[in-house]
Amino acid sequence: MAGNIVYIQANEKIAESFQEAFGERNIELIVAGTAAEALEIMEQKDVGLLLVDINIPDMRLSGLVEICSKRFPAVIMDVCVDVLNSLMITKLVNRHAIHKIFVAPWDVKEMVEEIEESLDVSTISRERILHEKALLDESNRFQDTLRSLTESLKNQQFSYGKIRKLTDLLFQGIASLEETDTDGAEDKPEDPALRQMKMIFDTYLRMQTTETLEASRLEDTVRADLEKLQTNIPSFTYKISIVSLQTASKAKIADIRFTLWLLSYNAAYTKEQCTFSVTNDTPLIFRVLSTGRTTKKIPFLERYLSDLIKITATGVTETVSAEETEYTLDFSE
Repeated sequence: MAGNIVYIQANEKIAESFQEAFGERNIELIVAGTAAEALEIMEQKDVGLLLVDINIPDMRLSGLVEICSKRFPAVIMDVCVDVLNSLMITKLVNRHAIHKIFVAPWDVKEMVEEIEESLDVSTISRERILHEKALLDESNRFQDTLRSLTESLKNQQFSYGKIRKLTDLLFQGIASLEETDTDGAEDKPEDPALRQMKMIFDTYLRMQTTETLEASRLEDTVRADLEKLQTNIPSFTYKISIVSLQTASKAKIADIRFTLWLLSYNAAYTKEQCTFSVTNDTPLIFRVLSTGRTTKKIPFLERYLSDLIKITATGVTETVSAEETEYTLDFSE
């Protein structure tokens, strides 16, 4: 059996006789003088059965049944009536889904056994409702997953255009390298610039198609990227602040991370300091501070950096001064 029994009965003597009979069977019977009081009790306690006297002082039985069916669907309802009226009993059973009807004069001790059976039905009803809820929750989770995958595929559809543009740019770079290659040696080592182009393309392709990254982990991931650069180029320093970026599509995150990677990679070789910040409400700001000297240049990035970030970012504004270069990047979807 599950839960307590709430008994709506304004007559104290009748209520006491019922409480005594149920107490002998170690079943708690909570008495409420009105329907409003009973509903308040049901909000606070685990109730399996509602026993109702037909003469509810503050509410029609049909209204009480409607409320219970919406707010307490697992609670079983039994009704006590004063006189046998076949039409009324038919309405109670057919229209109001009453489980049992007890007609006066009542033999309380016999009613206890019947009401215990109603509690068993309540247990079964509760298990069914919990099972249905679990199925509904599973269905909702499936729908959420389906929507997420659909959105991901939609974003990937837009990403393919960017990947194609990046591929075209890569081929242009390869073609320009081949035009300057007049050596003709078959075993010539691969040009460093060509390796850079391949690495750039492979990185972006991986970010857009196979890697999964939550928006909340973007700062940690970009910081790890920069630490790798600093390991190879100790003179490279950086500051990073990514706040409030809690929701973003996979494609957007890939574009942000890849653009930061490009700018940082270039700054690591040509400058010494870079800082950037991003929030949900403002464009990403990337600043490269000049140091007065250049350590090394990357031919491919020197030629194609501007074109690359224009592919990944929706909008790019570049402001150059003697001390620093500032990029304002828009990644709106």
